[in-house]
Amino acid sequence: MEQGSIVPLKSCTLILIGETKEGQPFCYEDRFVIQQTGPDEMTVSLEFPFINPLEKLHHVSFIEFSYREQGMLYYALVDLLELAGKRNVCLLKLTAPKELEKLQRRKFVRVPPPTRTPVTCRIVGVHRPVVQQGVVFSGQILDISCGGMSFISSTRILCPLFLELSFVLPQVEHKITVYGEIVRVEPFGAIPTGLP
Repeated sequence: MEQGSIVPLKSCTLILIGETKEGQPFCYEDRFVIQQTGPDEMTVSLEFPFINPLEKLHHVSFIEFSYREQGMLYYALVDLLELAGKRNVCLLKLTAPKELEKLQRRKFVRVPPPTRTPVTCRIVGVHRPVVQQGVVFSGQILDISCGGMSFISSTRILCPLFLELSFVLPQVEHKITVYGEIVRVEPFGAIPTGLP
C-alpha cells in the first residue's frame, strides 16, 4: 500500500458499479477532476456531453478511484457520501482514500534514481539504429528498470524514434550507454516520455 498524494484539480478516473432503478447492473467509468479535498472526504465533478447517466443509478455497490502518475496506477475503493447533479454536470462527495494501492504492469519494476540523474540522448534512427552521429539532446531520468526507463526533456520528440542514451547512476563507476525505441510520449506535466 502507498500513501496517497491527492490534490485538487488532479485528473482521475472513477469506476462506479451498482444497480439501476429497474434492477439491472449499472457500470460506469469516466475521467473527472477533483474539486476539493479534505482529510476525510473529497468532492469531484463529472461533466457529461448529453444527459447525466447517473440519473439511472439506484444503488451503489462500490466505487474505485484511480489516477496515473509516472506510469504507475494508484487506486482505492471509496464510498459515496452525497450525489448532486444537474442535466449534464454532477458533483460527488466521496470518502477520501486513506491509502492507495499501486499497480505496475511491467515485467520489471521501475524505480526512481536516488539522486537527480541527467541523461544524454542521441537520435540514431526510427525503429532501429540507422546513423552513428545523430542529433543530441538532454533530459532527466524519472525512473529506470531492466526493461526500460522514463525521462523528461524540453525537446519535442515522437514515437518511434530510436535513441542512444548515456547516463551515470549513483554508486556505478562508469557511464552506461543503452539503446531503445520511444514507445510513449506525453506532454510536459503528464506521464513522462518512456522507453519500454
